[in-house]
Amino acid sequence: MKANGPRRRAFLSVCLGLYLFAGLFASQAVPAAPAPTTPGVAMPGGATPLPECWRGTVLAFVAHTDDDLLFMNPDQADAIRQGQCMRVVYFTAGDRGEGQPYLQARERGIMAAYARMARAANHWRDDGWSVGGRTVLRHTLIGSSRIQLIMLRIPDPWLGPGWGSLTPLSRMESVPNTGVQAYAPYPERYTRESLVTWIASLIQAVQPTTVRLMDASIATPYTQLCWRCRGHDHPDHIAGAKLVREAMLLAPGTYLAQAYLGYPSQEQPANLSATERAFKTGTFLRYMVDDPRYCRPHAPCSRTNGPASAWVERQYRIGPDGAPLAPVQQARQ
Repeated sequence: MKANGPRRRAFLSVCLGLYLFAGLFASQAVPAAPAPTTPGVAMPGGATPLPECWRGTVLAFVAHTDDDLLFMNPDQADAIRQGQCMRVVYFTAGDRGEGQPYLQARERGIMAAYARMARAANHWRDDGWSVGGRTVLRHTLIGSSRIQLIMLRIPDPWLGPGWGSLTPLSRMESVPNTGVQAYAPYPERYTRESLVTWIASLIQAVQPTTVRLMDASIATPYTQLCWRCRGHDHPDHIAGAKLVREAMLLAPGTYLAQAYLGYPSQEQPANLSATERAFKTGTFLRYMVDDPRYCRPHAPCSRTNGPASAWVERQYRIGPDGAPLAPVQQARQ
């Protein structure tokens, strides 16, 4: 045993040297394995969405702070339940000429409705989001930052019975060289061209998998639209949809573009299931609590009323390019 000791030690020294050399070579020549990544959705230009949005991102554009609840639901709720990110842009303040108190009440209502859809506490963080060279007000749901509501706050005075004259948004969309200034806290000034450019920049920044908009196909002149006329819609619904449709031409991508029927949906058969109707109604009731024009202070708010009672039972998808209404059996899948 003693005679083999030096030979054994020499053998072990050679083995140790080979081991250290191999380790050194491996550390220099073999790259470390990349950290695990969250699956992503393929986007234009090879970019990928934010990690929390790997299930997809819905970017919805509406005129008022209840249009999405009435005309895009239950698709909005379905996307949230599926874990997708939700970005909703509201063009107007919906203030009816009543200023900050009423527009803020409506914003509180829409935030509460989205918190309900997300099954999260109704706590939000506000900030100014700079995109496309402009700053806009952004509400982010603290319990689920996947949900953000973006407010342009373009003035929206009430114009009396019928439409009779153009709203600020529809005037800007249809009258050349017309501008409108948003309310505080970010009083940006918009023209048709600048708003279309901003929408296109937003689409490029958000990289959505789905863009949702209202119906741009109604050809009736804005000044001839009326509240109760069959086939007519709100001029702001149409104007906003036209702006989005034009912006999509400037910001092409692999996203799905989906449009929704507005007021005329009440002329179609109810097409939501009992479960869908109940959830959509409950969500809209939650919004109504904060909107004093739906629910007077301290008054019970247990059911919808007026046209909203019909809209909560329906949702109709149509072609984003103004294609005719899909057959009833295909409208809600």
